[in-house]
Amino acid sequence: MHPRILTFAATDTTSGALARILSLLSTHQDVQNNLRQEIRKARESGDLSYNELVALPYLDAVCRETLRLYVDYTIYYCLSLT
Repeated sequence: MHPRILTFAATDTTSGALARILSLLSTHQDVQNNLRQEIRKARESGDLSYNELVALPYLDAVCRETLRLYVDYTIYYCLSLT
């Protein structure tokens, strides 16, 4: 049962991060072009494996910068009534 909870909990943050990345790419055409060029060059020999995908430096930079700009977290405050 715990893996379902984890998957469900991670779905919202993952979709939010992807939405922010796509939004930023749509407003920064130069970054979008550079990222597209890096991916196309990497795919010249065929589809990318997971390890090849995560090794792309510009893609990594785009993801990290988006997460830096839009930190996705919630703060919960707990009060003790004792």
